[in-house]
Amino acid sequence: MSQGIVAQRYAKALIGLTKSRKELEDAGNKLTEASEAYLSSVELQEILASNKVSSPVKQKILGELLERLKTSSLISTFCRYLLSKRRLELIPTISKAFETLYQAKIGRIRAKVSVTHELSDSSLKKLEKTLSTLTGKEVQVETNLDPSLIGGIVTRIGSTVYDGSLRNQLNLIHQSISKGGTL
Repeated sequence: MSQGIVAQRYAKALIGLTKSRKELEDAGNKLTEASEAYLSSVELQEILASNKVSSPVKQKILGELLERLKTSSLISTFCRYLLSKRRLELIPTISKAFETLYQAKIGRIRAKVSVTHELSDSSLKKLEKTLSTLTGKEVQVETNLDPSLIGGIVTRIGSTVYDGSLRNQLNLIHQSISKGGTL
């Protein structure tokens, strides 16, 4: 089974353990902090993955880290469980899956938009409103500059791509002409 699928199952289980939206949000924030702390230290990763270090020592080290991060008992228990199941290395992937599931649960989705130049605040708000109407959910737009675009925008929402780039329009025209079609 792929790590992404396993991580998604853990994230789904963690979401199921939360009782309120506030607890859900707090769990996501603390899970992200724990993930970042884990990723920031190669030594920590090596110690927690090592077969030479006893389980009680690993639990103590993890416990001290979680205490410094001031995690909730839910996240502390969750991370200790991951360590006992030798799955702590999945915490960054679990954190990403948790964030995606959390956003979907509250009716928010993320759109990745490639543009040729920075969008003004008013253009960005108009784009968010248009995409929200299109999807029926609150959309958060994440833009990135793509100098290879001649003009227009390319929007990715989940696995769906809306290509409104000039390059794509020119390719469609080229295909139409190549097939002997009319414009």
